Amino acid sequence: MKKKILCLLLAVLMLAPLMAGCSQTGTIESINEEASRFTNTLNVWLVTESKLVADASAVILKGITPQKEEHKTLTDEEKAVVAAMTEEQKAAWYQVWEVSEGVNKLTKAKYKTKLNLKFYLESDYYAAVEAAFKKHEESIAAGNVTVENKTEETVLNEYGIPELKYPSVADYEVDILFVGNYEKYNNYVKNKWLVDIRSHLSAAAVKLGSYVSLSYLTSAAVDGSVYALPNNHGVGEYVYVLADKKLLDSYNSDLTGATLYDTAFRDYLDYVYATYTDSNKVYPIYSESGKIDLDYAHYWGYDFDTAAGLAVQNPGQFNIFGDNNYNKTELGNTNLLTDAAYMKALANKTHYEKTEAYLTQDPDVPAAIRVVKGGWEMKAAYEAKGYEVMVMQYPTLNDDEVYSSMFAVGAYTVSDERSAEILTFLNTNAEVRNILQYGIENTNYTLESVEIDGKTYSYAKPTRDNIYVMDVDKTGNVFLTYPSSADEVLRWEYEKQQNLEMIKYPTLGLSFSSQYKIDEKNVRVMNAVSEKLAAVIANMTTAAEVEALYANACSNAASDRYMAIMILDYIGTEVTYTMNGETHTVDADALREALKLMAQTTPDEPKTGEEALQSPYYLYYDWAVRNEIIVVKNPGLA
Repeated sequence: MKKKILCLLLAVLMLAPLMAGCSQTGTIESINEEASRFTNTLNVWLVTESKLVADASAVILKGITPQKEEHKTLTDEEKAVVAAMTEEQKAAWYQVWEVSEGVNKLTKAKYKTKLNLKFYLESDYYAAVEAAFKKHEESIAAGNVTVENKTEETVLNEYGIPELKYPSVADYEVDILFVGNYEKYNNYVKNKWLVDIRSHLSAAAVKLGSYVSLSYLTSAAVDGSVYALPNNHGVGEYVYVLADKKLLDSYNSDLTGATLYDTAFRDYLDYVYATYTDSNKVYPIYSESGKIDLDYAHYWGYDFDTAAGLAVQNPGQFNIFGDNNYNKTELGNTNLLTDAAYMKALANKTHYEKTEAYLTQDPDVPAAIRVVKGGWEMKAAYEAKGYEVMVMQYPTLNDDEVYSSMFAVGAYTVSDERSAEILTFLNTNAEVRNILQYGIENTNYTLESVEIDGKTYSYAKPTRDNIYVMDVDKTGNVFLTYPSSADEVLRWEYEKQQNLEMIKYPTLGLSFSSQYKIDEKNVRVMNAVSEKLAAVIANMTTAAEVEALYANACSNAASDRYMAIMILDYIGTEVTYTMNGETHTVDADALREALKLMAQTTPDEPKTGEEALQSPYYLYYDWAVRNEIIVVKNPGLA
């Protein structure tokens, strides 16, 4: 049933761009109005870059406000707090209050909702959020059950005019919170601290679908539920290969579609290396890092130690088992030492990096090709300079990109529905986004303009007295904010184009079924051995050495034991791994068992309980089947 509900929501989101032209806006507005009949107060937990902002926020949330100072209603104790402020602290106090009032003017008018903005430095943020959740749980255990704090009451303001009354909420109430990494997201889901927001977002699907990439929305799913709304932002960067057209023409061969790891490309680079020497030296390759990365390998390794209690994907760390992920939606599993394409690419990489005077890090010397990284706009810029530009790698949406910037609804919120509406507002309304990011116009920033190619663009320039500082990636949909400088006015346009060309990493959103557990012992064995073997390969100086490793691996491929002995011979030193505080030595038998486990793609038979240990690939396979990435050919294996 969960899967059907998720599919229904995603179907609505997919139809959003088509529905945007229909008469749906009125329907959404009606839903919002119906949900906003009562006033409500929510706590919003945010990360700031400024200690002054965090400190000012704490003072305001205690009820010590510039408004009370203006109306001379501060108590003697509160007056003492204000009197102790430095000029800078008092300026921050005023500015944070004005930001809060600016945001609330919008949320009160649209949703009859007051927001208590709780700002923390990132170094303090997660500890504060987690302490609040625990305190709320203690309150519930004591019999204090949270109920929706809605009201229709009015009160008389200082001018005798009736206005809506907004109820107070406990300081530990977590209604809306920022989540900035996979570990926190996963742990909060495990602790049942977050609300499944699928059904709440479905009412706003039309609006969200026009502002937030569907890939973001689907990626935050855990076991069919969605616990956070990722903030839309520019994803990754391109890896370009810039070819010197004159040299390429002199070679008289078309390399269109080839990669650096193809024989055709290596032959061309070897031609340049042999032909242009001494006084007319042309390096085959320029790379700023001095490396040619193997960008297309996915490794089946997992990290057990960085995040307590979690097995975290480690697809970029060399492992003996993996697959080529280039242009794939579905991954396989193989011993890479016996994979012809992988080992050929590794041999070429070694050839390029280890051959003397083959690769340069000097940007000012001639080079047949230049490997550079950058944004969407760089392609046209390099073409204008006369380069033939080939895209080696497209921007990739991966877990780090998704989980680095999200907003969620706390499980003990006073209103799931109202909190979800505010999340939608942050991701679809430019006015509230710019206040939350930059503050108040003409107080915290001025709106400046610059003309480019006959078109005028606006950007936000901080005022001299501005104290309010926020990270644009931690306050909502990035593309709704003003650029931060004249040099950046086209950045959002470039990144929007970039996102249209981005690709999804094949394991994006991978989550394990709760009925299976990863075989930690054998994965730790393989991690330890792979780390040692990676060092051996890194010390190889010629393609021939890599090719010899491939030949040896192929000759031993029929036997896990022979493969284990061969690998340990290459490593040549004692290999150990640590598990549950104990250190163990890896011998041929232990490695043989690990090789057998890592090669597993489907279980021999259904397993339960302690017997439900699985290979990293099978956990992926099971997830891919559940999400219909892999279509099961034999249902008996699923």
